[in-house]
Amino acid sequence: MRSIFNLLFIFLIGLGVGSATAWYSIQKSHGLGAINIGQWSAWPFVGGSAVDPYTGAKVVADGSLPLGAAEGLAFEAVKDEEGTLLRLECSYRLEGITPPAKLWTLVAYTPDGAAVTPSPGGTSAKYSGNLMRFPDASFVINIGRSPMAGNWISIQGTGNFKLVLRLYDTPVTSSSGLIEPVMPKILQTGCES
Repeated sequence: MRSIFNLLFIFLIGLGVGSATAWYSIQKSHGLGAINIGQWSAWPFVGGSAVDPYTGAKVVADGSLPLGAAEGLAFEAVKDEEGTLLRLECSYRLEGITPPAKLWTLVAYTPDGAAVTPSPGGTSAKYSGNLMRFPDASFVINIGRSPMAGNWISIQGTGNFKLVLRLYDTPVTSSSGLIEPVMPKILQTGCES
């Protein structure tokens, strides 16, 4: 009788540890097949048959609809340039350029994949077609709770969030590696207490 309890106890420990490591593996950015540029990560094969099992499980767990390699590429950032997790209580300045693409969208999401609720009068997304740019094609997008001049993504709430930059019809997915793509920087400009 005692050996049955010992066996059951060992089974439950194994089930718990196995479940925890499986959850950790699909929730964390493990980098298998990933393109990492600064704080931005993308998985170019997530929409095809060559996807690795961990990335495939992450897509299923997130409930996201991946872009196919011929459609484009989605980059995700969860940290700023200092390596600090993005927080809804803070303001950020996204600046620079994106890799070449026919068009792109930038959306703020909660960790569970829902679009961040914008502040009144704001939007939690930006589209490349209605963006104010500098003469050299670079841009600045302010991200925060209070309205800001220029390009502004509105956020509110508490906790972490992520930015997803979807590049449509981009050569990054078929890059020969001769030119390193450049992504915009995410700089924290302040936090509310």
